Amino acid sequence: MKIYFFILAAIVFSSCNDSKRAEANNEKVVKKELRPFFDSDKIDHYYLNFSEEDFTKIMMKEKNTPKELEFIDLFVHHFPDTIPNENFEKVLLYHNYKKSNLSLKQQKEIENVFSEKDSLQNTFAACAAEYRDIFIFKKKEKTIGIAKICFTCGRTQIVGSPLDTSGFGLWTEFDKLKKIVHPNEKKY
Repeated sequence: MKIYFFILAAIVFSSCNDSKRAEANNEKVVKKELRPFFDSDKIDHYYLNFSEEDFTKIMMKEKNTPKELEFIDLFVHHFPDTIPNENFEKVLLYHNYKKSNLSLKQQKEIENVFSEKDSLQNTFAACAAEYRDIFIFKKKEKTIGIAKICFTCGRTQIVGSPLDTSGFGLWTEFDKLKKIVHPNEKKY
């Protein structure tokens, strides 16, 4: 009987040691460093307050002016598809986008949102994009990246990142961004 007790005690003791080893191994897992999409030292945010009615008026015109055609490309299409050689900020101001005054803290929070994640976007928008929010990432005053965001339908266009940005666009990421750049707006 003593031998059975000894064997049982040895099994229980060794299993407790194994579970402690498993716990220790779990603690050694280090959280993956999030790499930002852009190696920037400054982030500018531009916003356009433009109604659906005003946009519909432009779209319903039989013949648009060159300025309206450029605006349509900027507001709903993938323009620019590369980092433009000319000053992209002048284009935004020409089309009545307004520049936000971001603090260093806000810029850091935005950089954290625009970074690699382990999770990937798996839902896709069913509406047409209306890119009212545009982020310009700069390094030594030179534009190195552009991110266009439609908070309404969850569409994005990111240009200039050396990393794969195709998984960006979770609703939690949009919520974080919107709280940073539009803190007084209601949740959509």
